[in-house]
This record gives sequence, structure tokens and C-alpha cells, in this order.
Amino acid sequence: MPGFRDWFRIPEKFKILLILPVQIVMNFTAIIPFALVWYIGMTNWSPQFVGGDWWRADFIGPYNFVLAVRDELFLNAIARTLLISAICVPTEFLLGFTLAYVLSGNFLGKRFFTLVAVVPMMVVPAAGGWIFYLMFIETGPVNGLLSIVTGHKVMIPFMNDPFWAMIAIMLADIWQWTPFIFLIMTAALLGLPPEPINAAYILGATKWYTFRRVVLPMLKRPMMIAVILRAIESLKIFDYPYMMTRGGPGYATQTITMNLYESGFKYLKYGLTNAQCLIIFISCIFIAWYAVKPLRAAQRGG
Repeated sequence: MPGFRDWFRIPEKFKILLILPVQIVMNFTAIIPFALVWYIGMTNWSPQFVGGDWWRADFIGPYNFVLAVRDELFLNAIARTLLISAICVPTEFLLGFTLAYVLSGNFLGKRFFTLVAVVPMMVVPAAGGWIFYLMFIETGPVNGLLSIVTGHKVMIPFMNDPFWAMIAIMLADIWQWTPFIFLIMTAALLGLPPEPINAAYILGATKWYTFRRVVLPMLKRPMMIAVILRAIESLKIFDYPYMMTRGGPGYATQTITMNLYESGFKYLKYGLTNAQCLIIFISCIFIAWYAVKPLRAAQRGG
């Protein structure tokens, strides 16, 4: 006689029917658009054609991909974005982790300082870019404060010099995204088991030794997750360079997303832009794959 659970057991032949609606939606929202992007990336489609229909564009094969890897502006934008990521992500991690560790203790005003530390992440990036633009223009508050501190007139051309413009954008990005690391590491610190830490203190370990030998090993996975997520997100930077410098002076602060924006919306090179997007997409997949390798190794080991 069948048991109670047998009445609710789904036959094998019906399990495929249950996942079929989800599979259909995934095909239409992911696979089919991705295939269209590949196809359009191998055409010379542009609205400048008569009618502008994508299916009437000429199929030119991988020619757009060749043009993309030979485009100095595109390659420089990639290098510039990687530079911003390489400087901002470690800085944000160090600041965010330090802030989380300091605020993990109990002291008067902890809630207030925690709230202040999180506020920058709540600001809309476009609004933050405009605020930092006003701060770093030659007649803005930054040069004004430097003039007061140094005792003479300071007019650093933050928005008109390639070096200083990059510095201003990086400072804005660090200000915005340090709270992201702070939140992840705060949650990780609050979730640490107190027993190993208390045992280390009982055995006579110093705070520094306990932090280095007990706390840090337990935070290895959250730290890797925070760095990986922030590194992937940093490759999408658009708002601050666009609002603060428009990619200038010249193309000195143009990032990947800004280059794709101009190629697609300004110059209407849809086929080339799709090819460039695919190159970035495939590169990000490989970067993410190798980035999570240590995380998978740590998960298998622990």
C-alpha cells in the first residue's frame, strides 16, 4: 500500500514539464539575445543604412573583432579601467576592513559612526559624480582648503590634467565603494565564533597575534568574496568619469563603458560595439573564473 509521501511524489516524466516554462523564459531572455549579439557583432549594421534594419546588414565575419583589438582608444580604455580597478579595489578593501574592525568593538557613538560610514554607498553615483566635480574644479573647495593649509594660492587643474583627473575619479570611487567592503566585513566579523578568540586570550596570546593567527584565517572566505565582487563591479565604472570629466581631457579618463557608449550611441557603430562588448564579456568570464579558484579551493579544504 502506498505511503503518505508517495501520493505527493512527482513522476520522472513530469519533472521535465515542470522546468520547461523556466527553460523557455531563459532561452528568450538569455540565449536568444546572446546569439543575436554574436550575429550582429559579425555584421556592419548601423542605423545609417537605408531603413536601418539589422537583418539587411552585410555579414562581414570576424572583421569587427579585428577592428576592436586594433582600436587604440578601446585598448587604452581597457587598460585605464584595469588601472582604476587595480588601485581602487585594494585601497577600498584596506579602508573598509580597517573601518569594520575598528567599529566592531563596543564604544559610545558606535551606531552613529556606523551610519556615517555607510552613507556614501547610498548616494546615487551620478549625484556623487556631480558633487565631486564641484569639489575638484579649480575654484572648488579642495583647492580652497589646500590654499588655506599651504598659505598660498593653489590652483591644481584636477579636471584639465590627465594625472589629476584620474586621481579625482579614483578618490570619488574609493569614497563611494569603501562602505561596500565595510558592510561585508562587518557582517563577517559579527559572525565569527567567539570561542577560538577567547581561547587564544586565555592562553596568553596578544591582540596582534590573535588577530593574525586566529581572526584573519577565519575571515579568508569573506575577504575573497568582498574583493571578487568589488573587482567585478569596478570594471563597470561609468558615472564618475562621465559626470566629472566626460572622459577628458581628450580621452585621458575614458573607461570601457564610456568607450562602448560613445561607439554605440554617438558614432552608431552597432556591429563594432557588439564585437567590443563580446570581447569584454568573454574576458570578464575568464577573469571571474580564475578569481574564484582560490574560493573554491578554500571551500573544498574547509
